[in-house]
Amino acid sequence: MDRQQFFPKFRPVALLIFVCVATSLLISSCKKETILISGNEPVSAVNISRIKIENYIQRVFIDLIGREPLEQEMTEALQRLQVDSLKRSVRMAIIYELMNDESAREGEGSYRAAYILNLYNLAKIRCMEGVSDGYIQSRINIASFGALKDSLEGNWDSFYRRQNTIRKYRAVIDSREQLFDRKIKFHHVFGTMINNGIYDEINMNTFNFVRAAFDELLWRLPTEEEFENSFQMVENEVPSRIFDRIGSNKEDFVDILIHSPAMAEGLIIWAFQIYLNRVPSPLEMITFLPEFIQTGDIDFIISEIMVTDEYANFR
Repeated sequence: MDRQQFFPKFRPVALLIFVCVATSLLISSCKKETILISGNEPVSAVNISRIKIENYIQRVFIDLIGREPLEQEMTEALQRLQVDSLKRSVRMAIIYELMNDESAREGEGSYRAAYILNLYNLAKIRCMEGVSDGYIQSRINIASFGALKDSLEGNWDSFYRRQNTIRKYRAVIDSREQLFDRKIKFHHVFGTMINNGIYDEINMNTFNFVRAAFDELLWRLPTEEEFENSFQMVENEVPSRIFDRIGSNKEDFVDILIHSPAMAEGLIIWAFQIYLNRVPSPLEMITFLPEFIQTGDIDFIISEIMVTDEYANFR
């Protein structure tokens, strides 16, 4: 049989029509998906109502520093956004100010102090059921009294165990100030949240501890291999490998977990859940993850979410 019966030659016009139709069908069959990409300008919002802009400002203030804007703050932010047609750069400037301005302000110390306190409390809610610093301090006081008693009676093994307990509780409280001073990153705060006696009481025994740590920090449960190696590391102090690192105790487990690429992915999921009430799309994850693994800068992720029309409800 003639080969041309199977592969007939297209004339130029027919070929052009075929390509156009095929391309049109391909485009129409693709599902459109919103992708957050750093540097893109949001949609121009000339037709956005004043009330929508005010709602956006109010949401940014509440989500970042835990309170509504004062009347003067609302007026100033509204004017800035209206004058510049809600440009991305203006939105980002307002967000950046709330995250970083350390100017003294009555009742909250500064914008940055309020922002860091809000992050700190959100981490405690995620991992420690939102216990107060006062409660943590009361546990420190109890352990300190016990340590003093042990020292007087010469019970040094018990004394050093209590001292370690105190150190872990203090690490939780101190993480807030250290985050404010930029001495640690947000993933370090989560490390303190899962490495103390209160967290151990919430998630009794190693089985529950390992599963809870994966779930609350990585937003997923461990694989069978991950669980087995993590359990051996924490419970039996047997050298084991997770995320391409070897550890041999609970401290190693926490350190490996919070410095893993999976933790960076988990914090991006956390930010999307907190501020957009949804998980990031695969393309959004790909967009943010490489830089976030390098920097660990949670401010970058939060600001890129808050600057969008989706967060502002301008769509």
